[in-house]
Amino acid sequence: MADRMTRQLQSLGFSVSEDGTGERIGGTAGNLYARLEGNAAGEPLLFSCHLDRVAPGNGVKPRIEGDYISSDGTTVLGADDAAGLAAILEGITALKEAGKPYPTIELVLTVAEELALVGSGWFDLSQVSSRIGFILDAGGPIGEIVLQAPEQINFSAVFHGRSAHAGFAPEEGVSAIQIAGTAISRMGLLRIDAETTANIGSIYASGPTNIVPDRCELQGEVRSLQPAKVQAHAAALTAVMETAAREYGGTVEVDRKPCYPAYKLKEDCEPAGRAARAAGKIGVPVRFKATGGGSDANIFNSRGLPSVVLSCGYEKVHTTDERIPLKQLALLAEWVLAIIADGRNGEADQ
Repeated sequence: MADRMTRQLQSLGFSVSEDGTGERIGGTAGNLYARLEGNAAGEPLLFSCHLDRVAPGNGVKPRIEGDYISSDGTTVLGADDAAGLAAILEGITALKEAGKPYPTIELVLTVAEELALVGSGWFDLSQVSSRIGFILDAGGPIGEIVLQAPEQINFSAVFHGRSAHAGFAPEEGVSAIQIAGTAISRMGLLRIDAETTANIGSIYASGPTNIVPDRCELQGEVRSLQPAKVQAHAAALTAVMETAAREYGGTVEVDRKPCYPAYKLKEDCEPAGRAARAAGKIGVPVRFKATGGGSDANIFNSRGLPSVVLSCGYEKVHTTDERIPLKQLALLAEWVLAIIADGRNGEADQ
């Protein structure tokens, strides 16, 4: 994806550089920074998408079914976030073909976004000259603008029990799986309240059936639009695990890792206003919203670059039923064009 986007952007006149994030995280590609020098007055604008997708995401075979683009059902479609990439490419292509003036346009295309924003966390934002950003990376119809997103903490836990022969002397053992299972049964999970969620993503233990397992691992996450709730619920889950371990005579080691901070922007902030005016120009209703998902906007906002997330029109994201209406994809490219046009002196209405 990084190599292909580099070639396509260079063909459109962008200068493109790739950072060393791939080497830092054990991947094969870094974040891309691309810049197209403007030919008209106006402040630089930043657009951003991510290059990765969730599994199963290799060998995608997109196809048109009625009014939708979908995969063949064996993989995700990858519209998250290829729809954003396609809209930016189409928008810039149409802009240049029409010979319209434009300000300097900057792109940040990140890697490992689906791994809790790892790629943007390594990106050097100081090279960006734009004061505002637009991240094309949310589900929902064109015209929806994300102004608030949660903080996330990931946690891992290792439960320790005591091994014993499961047939001869099971009472001498302490099952680490049983401790973990008891802890999970007592946890507040999934939807906690309107602002907070929690989930266990994996639980793992390995061994023969005739030995009481002395080790079990699990991984999970907590998110909330309110940072205090993230900390409080993560602490509550930790307490549940420690209590279960003590009751069975085992132990547990819990490691909590902050992933990204929450952010909240106002409806009258500059990027939201510009995106809303542009949506009006292409005839779609505007809706401001909060989301339960993180994006690179969490990183950009935390580093002082006000950035909103634009809905891209895709549906059933992160599943093999993922799809996007053809009309929504076309509108997304029009939205990009309208955002660029909004700041041109008198050009936006022509």
